[in-house]
This record gives sequence, C-alpha cells and structure tokens, in this order.
Amino acid sequence: MTINDDQIIVMMNKKYILTDHAKKRMEERNISFKDLKNVLEFPDISYQGKRGEINLVKETREGNTMRVIYVPKGKKKIIITAMLKHDK
Repeated sequence: MTINDDQIIVMMNKKYILTDHAKKRMEERNISFKDLKNVLEFPDISYQGKRGEINLVKETREGNTMRVIYVPKGKKKIIITAMLKHDK
C-alpha cells in the first residue's frame, strides 16, 4: 500500500482516494492506515447502501467493529469515512 500527498491509496491494483473527512475521522477515532488497509483487503461483511455507497465491516483483534464506507467512481474508490465501534 502506498499513500501520496494527494491522499490516494494504491493497494492491490485499486486506487482509493481518502477524503479530508475520512482522514479527520480516522485521526479522531485513532484508526491507523494499517487498520484501514486490513478492512479494505479483508472485510468480514461487504454490502451496498441505499445511495450506492459500499460498506465494509470487520471485527478487529480487540473485538471491536470497524466500518469503512466508500463510493465507487470509475476505477477509483472514494473513502467517505471510517468508524470504530467499541463492542467491549
């Protein structure tokens, strides 16, 4: 995975664009790029939302639930937000 100054993440031959909103939420919620990569590569659940957004959900090693939401735009995937629910 590579991240450049424009917040474009290239991983597994896919381009993800990290929005400022998503980056802020990751910082607020202490979500690392490693955590983000793990959800993008190996989600436990993947489903499409009502507006076409894609939700990826994964249980973390700590037993929490992490969700990443992105919108597909052509060959790119725009990451809208990342959330972490503390289940314990």
